[in-house]
Amino acid sequence: MTAERLTILHVYPRQMGVSGDRGNVAALVRRAEAADVVTEVVEYAPGDDLPTSADVVVIGNGPLSAMRSLGDDVTRVGAQLRAFAQDGVPVVAVGGGFDLATSEVVPTDGPVVSGFGVFDARAVRGAERRVNYFVLDTRYPLLPGAPTRLAGFEDHATTIELGAGVQPFADVVSGGGNQAGAPVEGAIVGASFGTHTQGPLLPLNPQLTDGVLAAATARLGRAYAPDPERTATIDRFAREARATVDRYVDKAFKRIA
Repeated sequence: MTAERLTILHVYPRQMGVSGDRGNVAALVRRAEAADVVTEVVEYAPGDDLPTSADVVVIGNGPLSAMRSLGDDVTRVGAQLRAFAQDGVPVVAVGGGFDLATSEVVPTDGPVVSGFGVFDARAVRGAERRVNYFVLDTRYPLLPGAPTRLAGFEDHATTIELGAGVQPFADVVSGGGNQAGAPVEGAIVGASFGTHTQGPLLPLNPQLTDGVLAAATARLGRAYAPDPERTATIDRFAREARATVDRYVDKAFKRIA
């Protein structure tokens, strides 16, 4: 890691990458390029030596079976991932990756699965299954003037129980969210966030990608300012995709018993 190069650590891309999660990594790379920030993507597989430094960490979606198979490795590297987050490194955990980044995943049957513990929360399976478009107002710090409205897709049957004082990632406009009482979604700790928003999330919501990269580059003493001319095409695609979600958010999927 240097001030000239941003290291993006993609954790378990084979096991936890079933919902286009490489798209989240690609969005970070493309957006950084538009701000003249050079990136390096490092993939971490079970049993590897976890890098001692990183500037952004991405954990994607995956099934409970994958989480169970990763149990020993999660325990082995959890302290380092927690240290990254505590040091201000943005950890982006999506879908099952969010569950795995909590303290523990409680299945409907079988033993509890220990998580990385990045977020002081529990992921309890067995809630009403939500399969729907998802619209949120995020609380994650964004660049000045950036819209807080996010759009994506939600597919899970999990209740997220946040620890005392843990800030949600977003307020729910349409969808299920944490399903723990208040209409909120996900969790934030420092510059890190977890959410069940898929889509993939970052390509759909470039302002959130900018927020993550701004936090990462600030740690390196660099300003972050993407060139709007170089992002115009991907920004337009993202706007059109979000407009489709807004148009059909109340007309598709909804609840599955």
